[in-house]
Amino acid sequence: MTDFEDTLVDLEFPEAKQVMAYVWGPLRYLLKRIHLTEKAFDNILGTYELLGVSLIRVSEYTNFFLKVPAAQEYLVNIYKDVLHFHSLAYKLFFTFGGKLWQKLHKPIWKDLKTTFNYIAESLKLHASKIHEHGKSFRDPDSRRERVDSGIDLSQPVDSNQVLRDMSHYYVALSKLRSDFEEREEKRKREMKNNAIAWIASSTKIEKLQKDFRDMRICKTAGRWLFRRYRGVSEWLTEEGGNEGSLSQSAIWLHGNRGFGKTILTSLVVDELEEYRKKETPLIPPNSKTYYFYCQEEDDEHRTYLEILKGILFQMVKQDDYIVPLCHEKMAQGGCTSLSDADTAKSLIETIVQYNPRQYILIDGLDECEPAEIRQTAEFFTKLVEMCDNANEHGQLRLMLMSRDVPEIKKYMTDEDAIIPLRPTDNAEDIRAFVQKKLPGFDRSENNAGLNLSGEDKKSIENLICRRSEDSFLYAHLAIESLSQHITKGDLLREVRDEILPEELGKMHVTTASKNAEEKLTFIGWLVCAKRPLKWHEMQAILSFEAQEATVDFDNLMLRDNVRRYLGSLVHVLDGDHIRLIHTTARKYIVSNRHIDERKVQCQLTSLCLRYLSLPSFTKNYDSVQRREHAKLGWFSFQDYACSKWYAHIDTFIRECGGLFETGVSWGDEQSDFKTALQLFIDTHGAELKTENHSNSQTSQLGGFKDQKVHENLTTLWEHIYTHQKGKDEERNKVGIPQINTSLLDNRAALEEHKPDDQVLGERCIKDFYGSNLFKCRRTLCRYFYIGYDTEAARKSHENRHDRPFPCPVSCNSAPIGFSTNKDKDRHVRIYHPELSEGPTVFEALSRRQTTGPARFTCHICGKNFTRKINLSGHERSHYGDRPYGCSFCDKAFARMNDCRRHEKIHKKDK
Repeated sequence: MTDFEDTLVDLEFPEAKQVMAYVWGPLRYLLKRIHLTEKAFDNILGTYELLGVSLIRVSEYTNFFLKVPAAQEYLVNIYKDVLHFHSLAYKLFFTFGGKLWQKLHKPIWKDLKTTFNYIAESLKLHASKIHEHGKSFRDPDSRRERVDSGIDLSQPVDSNQVLRDMSHYYVALSKLRSDFEEREEKRKREMKNNAIAWIASSTKIEKLQKDFRDMRICKTAGRWLFRRYRGVSEWLTEEGGNEGSLSQSAIWLHGNRGFGKTILTSLVVDELEEYRKKETPLIPPNSKTYYFYCQEEDDEHRTYLEILKGILFQMVKQDDYIVPLCHEKMAQGGCTSLSDADTAKSLIETIVQYNPRQYILIDGLDECEPAEIRQTAEFFTKLVEMCDNANEHGQLRLMLMSRDVPEIKKYMTDEDAIIPLRPTDNAEDIRAFVQKKLPGFDRSENNAGLNLSGEDKKSIENLICRRSEDSFLYAHLAIESLSQHITKGDLLREVRDEILPEELGKMHVTTASKNAEEKLTFIGWLVCAKRPLKWHEMQAILSFEAQEATVDFDNLMLRDNVRRYLGSLVHVLDGDHIRLIHTTARKYIVSNRHIDERKVQCQLTSLCLRYLSLPSFTKNYDSVQRREHAKLGWFSFQDYACSKWYAHIDTFIRECGGLFETGVSWGDEQSDFKTALQLFIDTHGAELKTENHSNSQTSQLGGFKDQKVHENLTTLWEHIYTHQKGKDEERNKVGIPQINTSLLDNRAALEEHKPDDQVLGERCIKDFYGSNLFKCRRTLCRYFYIGYDTEAARKSHENRHDRPFPCPVSCNSAPIGFSTNKDKDRHVRIYHPELSEGPTVFEALSRRQTTGPARFTCHICGKNFTRKINLSGHERSHYGDRPYGCSFCDKAFARMNDCRRHEKIHKKDK
C-alpha cells in the first residue's frame, strides 16, 4: 500500500496522506493489538498475504492513469476493498476485549474467510483491467530496479476503448459482488438454520407470546405495573452505570395463582419492543429481548435445559454475528442437537457480553420442579451479577415472574429486587375485561342475543368482579360459563341466586359442566393421556368402533374443532396439540373426582389394546387394504397407541387394581378391559417374551390375583419389563415386532400422499393425520409423533440418533442419547444422582476415625456431607460451575484441588 500511496501523490490526488491514514491507522492498530505469539497474528498476516498477492503494483501504471483519468476509478475500487477488509477486522478486534475476544475471534474470523476471498477476487479483477489497458504505459522501473517482465511496451492505448471496456468492467464487478452476496446469504442462512436446528428448542415460544397478546383485549390492561411499581419502570428504561439511576438489574415479581402474571409478562415483552422502536427510543435501539414461558404440563417448557435452549434460540435468531460461535460449538461437540446444559450456559455467557443491552424474562418458573427452579434462578442471577461486575451495571436485566416460592427467594437476596403484586392491583383490569366481554351476550348476525338490560349487565359485572378477587383466570372462566346459557332466564337465575362458584377450582368444573358428559370425556382423556393429544387423535378415539373393529371417521367425526366443545378450558399449541389451559384445572378436576381417573385410565388402556389388535397390525393385512384404510383415517391413533400402550398398562397395574376386587361393581369398564386384554394376547401373544424376572415388581399385580386377567396381565407385564430393560435401540421400538413392522408399513402408505390430498369427500389427509407425515422411527423421541413435512427433514433428524451412549433409564430429558460417555455421565450426575453417587460395592477402608453426622445436605439430590466445603464442590458439579481457573491456561475446575493438580502439569513442562 506504500506503492499505492506514492501513486496517489504522483497523481496529485487531493489530500492523499489523509486518505491513506484510513489504511495505515487500522493496520497499525491491528498489529499493535495482537501479540506476536497468538494465532490471531498468523491469521492477520495470512489474510494480508492473500490480499497482497492480488494487488498490482499501480505505480508502474502512473502514466496510464494520467493519460486516461477515468481509469483512476480502478484505484478508488482498490481503496474501497482494502477499507472493507479493515472495517471487518477492526470491528472484530476493537469491539471485544479480554476473554470475550478469545472466544469470538476464532469462529468469526473463520466465518469471514469467504468474504476475504471475495475481496481478493475483486482486487484481482481491478488488477487485470489495469494491466490489460495500461500495459503499454507500464514502467517497471518507476520506483525501483526490476527485471523486465517481457511485456510489449510499444502498443498504444485507445482511450475510447478503455472507456467502452469500463462499462463491461462495472458489469463484471457488479456480477462478482451479486454472486458473492447471493452465495454468502445462502451460506449464512444455512449456517443459522443448522445452528437453530442444533439448539432444538421449543417451537411454541413465539406462538405463546402471540396467544397471550391476543388475550389482552383491553388496551390499558396491566399498564398499572409501570405506574405503581417504580422498580419495574426503572428496570425497563433507566440507565445503569455511574450516571444512571437503575437500582436493580434483576427483579422478581410474584403474585397468586390465576392473577394474570403471564399476561403481564407478555405485556412487558411487547412494551420493550415498543420502547425500542419509538422515534426517540426509551431504550437503546439495538437492545435485545429474550423470554420464556414455563408450563407445568409441557416437558419442553419445564426444565432448566429447555429454558436455556429457549433463551439461546432467541439470541441466535436475533443476531447473525454470533452464529459462527454456535456453529463452532456444534462442530466441537460432534452432536446434531444440544443436550448439554454446560454448552448452552457457555454460549449464553458469551453472547450476553457481546450485546450492549439485553432483557431476559422468565415466566411461570414455579411450574417447574424445585431442582429446575434452583438451577435456573442461580444461573441467571449469577449471570446478571457477572455482567454488572465485568461490564456496565444494567447491561443484562432479568425479570422473573412467578408465585412466591422459596427456591427463587434464595437467590434474590436484595429486598428491593423482590416485588410482591398486591391482590387489588388488577381489580380495574378485571372489571374492564368483564365489560369488554358483556357485549357478546347481545344480538349479532349469528344469534338473537339474550336482550340483557343495562342493569342485568351491571349485576353480572359486579358478581364476577366480587367473586374473582385477584384472579383474572376466574373472571375468564366465569364469562365463559355464563355465555353458554341458551336462555336469558337461566343466565339471570344463576346471577340472581349467585350460583357461580366462589373458588377458582370449582369454576373450572362449572365451565366444563355445560354439555357435561361430552366435555368431561374429553377432559378425562387430556388429564390421563401420557402426552398432549392432538385433535385428530381425539377424533380417532371417537371414530373407533371397538366391537366392529373398524374406524369410521366419515360418520363419527365431530364437525367442529376442540374449542367448540372445550372453549376456554384448553390451549391449542402448534402442531394441534391440546392442553388444559391451567394446571389448576387438572389438579381440581382430579382431586375433586369430577372425573374418575382410574376409570379413564382403564378406558384408555383398553382402547390401546383393542386398537393394536386391529387387522392393520397383523401379518395378513394386504397392501390394497392398507392404502384404502390410510385414506379413511384408520392410522390416526397409531402414533399414540404404539408409543404409549405399555405406559398405560403400567399405570393400570399400579393404580387400577382396586377396581377388580371382589364385590366392586363399576359399569362396563371391567368386562371391556378383560375382553381387550384377551384380544391383544390372542393377536400378539406369540411374540411376547415369556422369561420371568425376580425383580420385575410383580407384587403390583396383587390386586388382580383372584381375577381371570391375572395370568394375561403377568405375561404382558414380564414382557414389558424385559423390553424396558433392553438396550436403547430396543426401548425405542414398539416392543412387539409385528406391531413395529405394521407401523412402518402403515406410515409408508401414508407417505405416498400429501397433506392436502382429498381422500374422503371434502376431507383431506391432514384432517386425519395433520400436516407432518414423515415421522421418526424411535418411540421415545418427540418427533415420533410431531414429525416433519418432508422426507429429507426426517432423514436429517434420524441421523441425530446415531449416539452410542444412552441414558441408563428411560428419560424424557435425553431420549436420543449422547455422543460421548462423558456427556452421558454428566447427564446422570445432574438428573439421576442416585445412579452416579450410590454406595460402592466394597466398603472403603479409611485411615480416619469416624466423623460426626453428615449434616450438610445437597438441595438438589439430597446427598449428605460432613464438611461444607465438600458440599459446595458437589453442588458446583450439578451446575457445571468451574470457579477455579488455571493460572497458565484457560481451563477451569469445580474444585480447588483439581485446579492445583492440573497446574502441576504446567510446572513440570517448565
